[in-house]
Amino acid sequence: MQGPEYAPPDMGKRSVGASTAPAPRVAGAVTPATTATYFPCFEGLRALAASLVVVHHAVALAGPSRAPTFVTPAAVMDLGVAIFFVLSGFLIYRPFARAHIDGTPTTPLGTYLRRRIVRIVPAYWLALSVFWALGVIDLGPWSRAWRFYTFVHIYDAQLIFEGIVQAWSLGTEMAFYLLVPVWAAVVARFAGRRPGAAALSAELVGVAVLIAAGYFSRAAFSASDRIWSEPDVTMRAVSFTWLPNNIDLFALGMGVAVVSLGVERGLLRRSLAEGAGRWPALWWGGALALFAWYAYRVGPPPFRVGHVGFTWQQRQLVFGAIGVALLVPAVFGDQGAGLIRRTLRWPPVVAVGMVSYGLYLWHNDWMKEVPGWLDTPPGATNLAMLLAVGFGAGLACAAVSYFALERPLQRWQKRR
Repeated sequence: MQGPEYAPPDMGKRSVGASTAPAPRVAGAVTPATTATYFPCFEGLRALAASLVVVHHAVALAGPSRAPTFVTPAAVMDLGVAIFFVLSGFLIYRPFARAHIDGTPTTPLGTYLRRRIVRIVPAYWLALSVFWALGVIDLGPWSRAWRFYTFVHIYDAQLIFEGIVQAWSLGTEMAFYLLVPVWAAVVARFAGRRPGAAALSAELVGVAVLIAAGYFSRAAFSASDRIWSEPDVTMRAVSFTWLPNNIDLFALGMGVAVVSLGVERGLLRRSLAEGAGRWPALWWGGALALFAWYAYRVGPPPFRVGHVGFTWQQRQLVFGAIGVALLVPAVFGDQGAGLIRRTLRWPPVVAVGMVSYGLYLWHNDWMKEVPGWLDTPPGATNLAMLLAVGFGAGLACAAVSYFALERPLQRWQKRR
């Protein structure tokens, strides 16, 4: 369920880690970056996140009778969305934080917005329009359909899970994109436009404020049961999709980005990065253990009730911690060392990561057609067939979208 940031703005020739990061600078010194930082494991993380979402939807469509072993873990594999949010927070905010810490200008607002629109909107419009034209989804008359094309359908309790269901996260992503330059300006003003250590401190305080904001927002929405009744699907029940209730996930990624910049600029101890990146298996093992505990001991909330109270906060805490645990080895340490990093950089995994936005957009609606093709009742479809269609048709459509639309548009906007 997620529309992630798939084009790292820090793409370049150098991987970050203990063996490849720039030489330490004197604390407080400010030197503009001369080479963009490239994180070679990020495509693998995108592939993982998208695959979790595909399995989540496939098992839900198959039903417990056809996938009893996978029902429990798959029910919380919407974790993939949280991973995407953490990645987006890291990638989208890092250039702004870097400009603050280095004392250099930020990306012009028009350029920034154009990049975000080009990266997210055309591919989504293509998938939405094709499925609508084929009759796979029904958007209704244009007086209703425009909401799906402008990402505002997530604010209507009756529309949020129509259209491309998992595209609810695109509305959240777009809201985050709009917030970032505003928030960056606030942080810069708070830091008094002083680069170096002052800017780093302001950035870290800003991250803490956003994390706290997420928890306060969820507490407020949980209390809104006294305002919104429960006739069907209430606004409180679907508000888990909105940016205020997910801002802490983005902020965690922002925090990792700020720390990585502090290490690169010599404002934080390099031993911090070396220690964090030395044992990726511990980070991923912890993430797996936390996921298993949450899946088998907590699980998802009832759909009609939605997230409430501590269960909501617990979900965000767990998913945020898992997202950070997966991210840290992909940011710190030797990016060529260890089985986990080599797997994330394995060409087939990278290829899936490259087109993972399209996979995310296309897989679910093709899978929902499978029961009709096989003439099987809902909730009794072969899981293997669903996964084959989800990954097969999803990747095929994603590849066409990427090579025919997304990549040409990215190259066009880079020339502007």
